[in-house]
Amino acid sequence: MLAASTAALAACGSAAVADTPIVFGITGGNIAPYRVSIRPNGSVRGSGSQGTVRRQIPPPRVRQLTHEIEQAHLASRSCPGSVPDVASQYIRVGGRTVTVHGGCEAQFRRVWGDLLQAVGLGVT
Repeated sequence: MLAASTAALAACGSAAVADTPIVFGITGGNIAPYRVSIRPNGSVRGSGSQGTVRRQIPPPRVRQLTHEIEQAHLASRSCPGSVPDVASQYIRVGGRTVTVHGGCEAQFRRVWGDLLQAVGLGVT
């Protein structure tokens, strides 16, 4: 009974994440902020220092990105040696936001690069 309840709750959690957008961007520092949202249907919207972004990507790619973010086990961190002038990058899926200030998290940088590439902003 407990196993069935646990499986049902896990499935509900996965469905909830599958229905929410992936949101990522930069904030703080001396760079104007930007924010990009990728809806589960593939609709991409962004605004800020990267200009206005309006694109469409395939829904299977969105599911792949969501899975990649979940599997990367990302954690918020302020990297040693990071100066306040440098903006922080964040990625949010569901109710969880991960923010990294600096470049010390290889997993975060990999996922970040994949998100930028998926929405056509290139890798920075």
